[in-house]
Amino acid sequence: MQSACMRIPIPLVLFLCLAVIVGVWWCGTWNMDFLKPPPEYRLAEIRIKAESSLPPSNHPKDDISIPKEPEKPAPPPEQPKPVIELGDLGHPPVLQEYDSAAARGASYLIELAGLLQVKGELQRALLAWERVIDLGKPNEAQIQTAVAAIRRLRPAVPDWEPKAGRINITLHAGIAKKHAKTLKPILEQTASDIEHASAGILRVTAVVTVGHDQRDSRAPIIGVWITGSNKSNRSTEVITFSMQSAETLHEDLLKTVFHLARGYLGHDPSQTAPSDMTNGESSLEALTCRITRLFWADLGTLLNHPPV
Repeated sequence: MQSACMRIPIPLVLFLCLAVIVGVWWCGTWNMDFLKPPPEYRLAEIRIKAESSLPPSNHPKDDISIPKEPEKPAPPPEQPKPVIELGDLGHPPVLQEYDSAAARGASYLIELAGLLQVKGELQRALLAWERVIDLGKPNEAQIQTAVAAIRRLRPAVPDWEPKAGRINITLHAGIAKKHAKTLKPILEQTASDIEHASAGILRVTAVVTVGHDQRDSRAPIIGVWITGSNKSNRSTEVITFSMQSAETLHEDLLKTVFHLARGYLGHDPSQTAPSDMTNGESSLEALTCRITRLFWADLGTLLNHPPV
């Protein structure tokens, strides 16, 4: 008896195999959401399992080879602020007070002047502010700070009383004869203003030199210069200007005196020449606040020396 066998077609076998695989996958995953991230506890379990499966490391966990930014260099240590020495407050100050402190610079003198003001030592504070201008070699900002401080303190401080007496100088002005009467009282007022600006250090005599009248109608020319107390002493240069009117003559004379004094004092290399006046600043204010009392004393002393 011959047994009969049935052969299953290969395509059917492949179909059945695929159907079994798809059926099993469908039954196991039909209720799963593959787009939803696993919960945090599940992620933690995965991390623990992953870390336990790694071989032990010879380096600490924190030693991860991540390139680091170069460390910034440490800032240089701050220089200690200089100790401000007020000096012996028991003795009367001299006109050259704090000249030795000027070697430490304008910043030190500004600190010194501020401390003296706090202590109520206004005369000494004014001297310290003046050292900023005449010996401290200040920059422009320090000059303006010192000038503003001097402007505030000068009215609160009495005039200086020189032990050796006031220094005599002469303020000269030359003009044509017919204008001399107009010039004389204004020149005398200018001389008085210089005495006030010097805080009583100078005694100024006004002298008008009369010249020939001009034949044309041009504004009269005035020449101004400063000398010592007599003709044998030194003299500044001569600055000339045109007299526009009697109303502006006083301011023009003060401005000319300021430039004469500033130019003459600028010849001394050991000092800082007085700074030029700013726009809107009156000439009398510049004479009072930009030319220090020590400057005025030096000017008077130099002009009373014999000519070089």
